Amino acid sequence: MAVGRCAAVVLSLGLLIFPAEGASAQSGSATQTEGRVSAQDQALVGTIWSAREGRAVSREELLEGLSSTPLILLGEVHDNPEHHSLRAWIIGELATRRSASGERGPAVVFEHIRADQQSLVDDFLASDERADAGALLQKLDWDRSGWPSAAMFSPLFEQALKFRLPIFAGNTPAEAIRKVAREGLASLLDEERSRLGLDQQLEPHLYAALIKDIEENHCGLVPESAFPPMALAQQYRDAHLAERMISAMAANGAAVLLAGNGHVRSDRGVPWHLRRRAPGSNIGVVTFVEADPGITEAAPYVPLDPDGQPATDYVWITSRAERPDPCEEMRQRISRP
Repeated sequence: MAVGRCAAVVLSLGLLIFPAEGASAQSGSATQTEGRVSAQDQALVGTIWSAREGRAVSREELLEGLSSTPLILLGEVHDNPEHHSLRAWIIGELATRRSASGERGPAVVFEHIRADQQSLVDDFLASDERADAGALLQKLDWDRSGWPSAAMFSPLFEQALKFRLPIFAGNTPAEAIRKVAREGLASLLDEERSRLGLDQQLEPHLYAALIKDIEENHCGLVPESAFPPMALAQQYRDAHLAERMISAMAANGAAVLLAGNGHVRSDRGVPWHLRRRAPGSNIGVVTFVEADPGITEAAPYVPLDPDGQPATDYVWITSRAERPDPCEEMRQRISRP
């Protein structure tokens, strides 16, 4: 089952990549239909499934499993507001527990904020406005960012500001991503390539799985020649997100990454880079997926690696967000002059 479908974004030079893991039309299932799930499917909504234990767990058990974890990755379907509100709850609970035990953090790393906006975030956090999530989103020019509405993401920022958590910009600027996709790793300075650990590449079976995922997630509308540049851009972004998580953990003791489900996959996403950059660190992954018509058991929602092993620690099943067919939206984007 596909746990996330990306809507391609047309960038300059005719290159199709997903710099934000899809914009507003990402879905959490292989079937892209509008409407609500059936009563039988609805019964799974709210289920938290431990992929490692093969059983449903309570919210308290989830928090217990994450509380002592210094590197936590929380996935999302970008345009599902329930995913953002639930992750905001997790952040608040983790902050409360860490505070009660005399610990700092966790720092929050946003895929949705570009690295070149970090100074803007830092200045805001040092200002008198620091309690106003709306003001921060406005300073980030959110309405022009390509992400779903500021109101949808506001709970995440409200929690970070309420608990005075450090905020780290996780994303690379779009031009840097385009350059890597066009010119390859040779476009990077040796220092950056080495720092990000990009001299090491995904193992062949993981790379093949990533290419297959890209093909499936772009509705057959992207030429095969575009897949390798898109895969390279994805790996570049994952390496950068991993670096920001490591910096956030080093400064605050723990870090939480908020990013699309593809980025948090434990087999080939950000955790792949974390295991190489911070060996021995405890990593926890929670994937948020939408109830899918016809799937009536929780286990099939778990993303699997090429060997059939879980590519996440927990799956949290939620209601579906209503949206138009993202493949049709993609066709319209591609056909625009």
